[in-house]
Amino acid sequence: MIFPTYRFENPSHDDHAVTMGGWSYLWAGLFGALYVATKGHHRQIGKAVLINIGFLALYIAIAGASSALAPVVQLGVIVLLVPFLVILQGRAMIRLIRNGFRRRGWWVQRA
Repeated sequence: MIFPTYRFENPSHDDHAVTMGGWSYLWAGLFGALYVATKGHHRQIGKAVLINIGFLALYIAIAGASSALAPVVQLGVIVLLVPFLVILQGRAMIRLIRNGFRRRGWWVQRA
C-alpha cells in the first residue's frame, strides 16, 4: 500500500487517538515541517526542515538539469516531478510523525 493508514493511541488516555491516512500524506507533502509541527512533534522539526531543504534542492537540481532538454520535454519533466516529490516528502514527514509517536510511548497500529 502506497499510503498506509496509521492509528496512534495514547496508552495513558484510552479516549485519545490520532488517525493519519491518505489526505495526511498530501498535507504533509505540501506543508512539510509545518505539518509536523501542527501534529505536536516539535523535536522533529529540525529533521523535517532538513528534509524540506533536501527536496527543494533536488527539485532545483532536476529543474536546472532539465533546461538542456527540449521545452516540451522539460515541461513534462517538471509537471511529473512536482507530484512525485510531494508524495515522497509526504511519506517522509508521516514517517517522522510515526516515529515521534513511538518515542512518546504511543501505540502505533496500521489500520
